Amino acid sequence: MKRGYVYTIVFMFLVSAVFTLFLAGTNVLMAPRIADNARFEEQQSLLNALNLDDQGTTEEIDQRFKDFVKPVEGGEFLYYQSVDSSGAVQGYAVPFTGAGLWGTIRGWLAVNPELNELQGIVFTEQNETPGLGGRIMEDWFKEQFRGLKLEAGQAVAYGEAGSQKIDAISGATQTSNAIIRIINQVKNEVLPKVEVK
Repeated sequence: MKRGYVYTIVFMFLVSAVFTLFLAGTNVLMAPRIADNARFEEQQSLLNALNLDDQGTTEEIDQRFKDFVKPVEGGEFLYYQSVDSSGAVQGYAVPFTGAGLWGTIRGWLAVNPELNELQGIVFTEQNETPGLGGRIMEDWFKEQFRGLKLEAGQAVAYGEAGSQKIDAISGATQTSNAIIRIINQVKNEVLPKVEVK
């Protein structure tokens, strides 16, 4: 017996409805776990930027974060400070958002308590070309900024910077320039708003 177009349309509608309900239900059930994973990744990123140990189980990361990282309401934005076991401030991590080649680059930039030296930089979101601009996620690229001096009136640039050499990513000039632009913007516009304690 030959079935008509109506049967095909009804069948497709029913199959689509069943799978849509299944996916929606799964999403609702997994929402708490998704939120926990997002929080864990954010904590791990902040620990890394602040040059604190970012390795371990979820519970270890959560405890280390609670012990050594404190949120600060900075009027215009939320940032974090790292403290040692006595409560003395060891650094600050501020959020950044900037334009890359293909989209927005977001992350955290951490500085020492005097706001004149980078402790680290972490990218939490980027849409750059894999294998080129996407290499900003690689440790060698991020690590070269640790310890970089932020001198007043002097822009951060690739090449020799005091005793450090900062390398751009070959073949990703626009992404590399975007990172330097973001660092200089944070240095000039965001760090002055941090309330040093």
